Amino acid sequence: MGDVSGSSHSANPIGTAVHEVYWSDALPWWILFRAAAWAFTPTVVLLATAGLLATWAGWSLADRLNLAGATGLAPQIDPAALGDGLAMPLPASPSLPAPSAAAMPQARGMLGWLPEPLRQAMRLAATPFSPSASMSDLAGALARLGWFVIVWSIFATAITRHVALKLVGEESLGLFRGLDYGVKKWPAAFNAAAFVLLGVAVLSLPAAALGLAMRTEWGLAGVALIWPVVLAGAVVLAIMSIGLVAGWPLMAANVGVERGDAFQAISTAFSYVFQRPLHYAFYLVVAGIVLVPSLFVAGLFSDATAAIAFWAASWGMGHARTAELLGGLETLAALPAADAATANASWGLRGLDFWHRCLTSLLGGFGWGYFWSVITATYLLLRRDVDGTEMDEVVLAELPGEDA
Repeated sequence: MGDVSGSSHSANPIGTAVHEVYWSDALPWWILFRAAAWAFTPTVVLLATAGLLATWAGWSLADRLNLAGATGLAPQIDPAALGDGLAMPLPASPSLPAPSAAAMPQARGMLGWLPEPLRQAMRLAATPFSPSASMSDLAGALARLGWFVIVWSIFATAITRHVALKLVGEESLGLFRGLDYGVKKWPAAFNAAAFVLLGVAVLSLPAAALGLAMRTEWGLAGVALIWPVVLAGAVVLAIMSIGLVAGWPLMAANVGVERGDAFQAISTAFSYVFQRPLHYAFYLVVAGIVLVPSLFVAGLFSDATAAIAFWAASWGMGHARTAELLGGLETLAALPAADAATANASWGLRGLDFWHRCLTSLLGGFGWGYFWSVITATYLLLRRDVDGTEMDEVVLAELPGEDA
């Protein structure tokens, strides 16, 4: 039974009656607002920020090892710009003409409404499926995707577990216990993505064999005759690929909420994505609407914190010294983190720049913490829609043979 969140009085011809309003039943998606509120908690922000910094560290190492190849899949990422997303443009190569570009140009334009970090994550996930991607492009993208999934398998399961327990009124894990949970359960979330990707690769082998024949003009002509058969088989691959990209956040949430294994996470996520796609889209739209004021509040708080700290110190520094340091910080802020650390500036100025970048990274962490918080609520909503499970149910006990 949902919690009683309020009541209302209404008059009728017979008399006046008091009706209890069960908001969890009348407006179940209201839980998204509650999840957004938990995104402001220090535990969620710190876990998400740690995930961002770990992602940046791994991708920076991939850049230094030149895993991106000649096309340079990923530009240098500044940790101070993590709030703007993790950049990953597609290779600058010829692309396959998309049917939707001609048939539904307005619908394709709607993708521009998505938050920039989400668009960039989708572009990263699309790179391995790009026909024009070279082997170096593929290696660079898979290396970054693999690291991304490993990192967020840890931190996403920790965040979703913490938020899920908060949403149902149970005692939360906190920062360190939540991280411990993520460290123990990350293989389930990672393997869920790996198994689906492996299945896509195996089922692609027949088409790859036809591709060998397409190296010649005669072979190309022959394959063109049976291309409808290839397209029919590709429907299965499209279902698996879309289910992987759209469903992996739900897989991580399944591990956090249900303590599930990889196969349960795959089954549940695919079921929710394809049985209730419009519900899923609606919940994400609501979450996107709530994101706007949430980002405004988070940005206002971070800006006010930085400004007031320097304002208070300015009373002791004096106007001239304050203006000098502000100019230096503005110059360093325009540089990538690696260049700023070695710039011709005093240790004190570089220290202030470092802490300013840390505050910026915390703000970026809020964005990703918000994402995983609302994904937790979205999972509970879809579980209610598909399985009829009440939203206040979270698996608390360990499964047989599982560590606490």
